[in-house]
Amino acid sequence: MKTMKYEVLLVNDSSAGEMTEKCYEQPYNINNYREYIKEHNSFPLEKPPIWIKIYDDKEFNSLNDFVYSLQDFIINDKVKSILENHKLPNHDFVPAEIHRNERKILFNKLSKYKHYYWFNTISDYNDYVDFSKSEIKFTKDKKIIQLNINSILELYSLRNSNQKISNRINMLYKLYPNNQSKIQEIILHEDLFGVSWRAEKIVLNKNFDRSLDLFSLPIFSSRTYISQKLKENLIKENITDISFIKTGNNPDPKYLLNPELEISDLE
Repeated sequence: MKTMKYEVLLVNDSSAGEMTEKCYEQPYNINNYREYIKEHNSFPLEKPPIWIKIYDDKEFNSLNDFVYSLQDFIINDKVKSILENHKLPNHDFVPAEIHRNERKILFNKLSKYKHYYWFNTISDYNDYVDFSKSEIKFTKDKKIIQLNINSILELYSLRNSNQKISNRINMLYKLYPNNQSKIQEIILHEDLFGVSWRAEKIVLNKNFDRSLDLFSLPIFSSRTYISQKLKENLIKENITDISFIKTGNNPDPKYLLNPELEISDLE
């Protein structure tokens, strides 16, 4: 067993923004786009129009190669060209227009930049997780529990069970909108507590494609993993506002999950 060659790609927030409401108001919008992906596990041919508004605050108002966003990655032409020369998971580049208030001497001017993209990937690599060698902690009602999960299908089943519990609790709030004590009584009686998990270490088996330069494991972490090859090329091309960290959780719970990644040796 050896530590994986991948590191975590971080996008700093000196250039940060979000999709405008206009993105959601179009006849064909990002919600339709996402629904198609969820249903078909592939990307639709039609691209939704995307507008990203850079925040006006000085500390977030730079315009960099990456724009920090909650919606995956927003990148410019330069980054797109680099990525296209590396091995990626199933992916899509959706053209995006960046709007940014730029401070002039006497006034602010709204500038528009069109050579940006919303970069999306479909990472279907959960089947390569070796649960017998991975380290995952489970909790229920804030208490650590012993749970034997041996496959990703079992973890999906657990996630579905959590969703049913959440739906039941939402229904209780509709049935008893002003009766918190009644709701809590039913929750305790029906044991309506979901199971959460925290991955400390994820081991991928020998069949995992080691030639991938970028991927993610969203059921365990929101992190994006990149190869040394891609990291070196991003640095070589002076891509701005990004950094890299090794895999491995910080014990402080305020930090985002970043489980250690390992890959089984080839025989």
